[in-house]
Amino acid sequence: MIHHLTKILYCQFISFGDILVSTSILKKLKDKHTNSKIDYYTSSFCASLLVGNPDINQIFTERNPPTNLETYDIILRPYRCLQASGGWHLSGKHSTDLLAEICGVDLEGDYRLYFYNVQDNNPITKEKVIIIQCKTNDDAKDWSRFPELVELINKKLNLKVIQVGSTNDPAILGTIDVRGKTSWPVTARLIKDALVTICLDSITQHIAGAIGAPYICLYGAKNPRMVQSGIVDGKLFSPPGIYQVFIEPPYRNTGCCDACNLAICQKGNKCIDNIDPVQIISEIERNILKI
Repeated sequence: MIHHLTKILYCQFISFGDILVSTSILKKLKDKHTNSKIDYYTSSFCASLLVGNPDINQIFTERNPPTNLETYDIILRPYRCLQASGGWHLSGKHSTDLLAEICGVDLEGDYRLYFYNVQDNNPITKEKVIIIQCKTNDDAKDWSRFPELVELINKKLNLKVIQVGSTNDPAILGTIDVRGKTSWPVTARLIKDALVTICLDSITQHIAGAIGAPYICLYGAKNPRMVQSGIVDGKLFSPPGIYQVFIEPPYRNTGCCDACNLAICQKGNKCIDNIDPVQIISEIERNILKI
């Protein structure tokens, strides 16, 4: 029996991290609608995050928008629906589960993401380096102690540090600064080749997890068990021999009993800053350099 071809349009325009998060949902949509084609409508500066994804039939952007919307059987824009509802963190569910429910699929505890657009060669360096990414869209998630960490890496470990990210991110002294100078495919290659990437709850962690690269991700304002990608059945899904870990503050500030999920810290002293750079150096020595 020939089944009807189901045409699906998935719409997600921001942010970089949420674009990549949607790849876990696309895979489940393909599993549910076995005879389907999924087109993706996004912003032009996000499109390269989706290039090469076998679950996507065609990528549209504002420069080349989809036409004949009436030909689609299903049009999905789950992120906008979740934004409109508000208070998602009060549900007790993983944020990606909420998006998946809007799309009518069940992730079944699998939060792996998929990124296929890794550049073949590394145009920046052939040396083994450490990657850092030090800024998110939420100040409460930003760790203020990257300058201390980079100084320790330079002096104690005698390793070079490459800083990736946006030109809006604060420049960290002692790094090879490529902020705003690399495409997503090049950034992915840098992450893939690095000894380890030290990052925040952001697109950088999502890419590192998706391509099976080592990372240390720092969390403060959000509970990683509700937002982190790469989790399968409650555990990090890491390729054999690849070190991937998240670090939370060893203690919360006065009046803070758990992750607050706020964009801006109301206490004036962010919990994430209680993470000591010395702890990260110890993680690198013990689990990456094996010394």
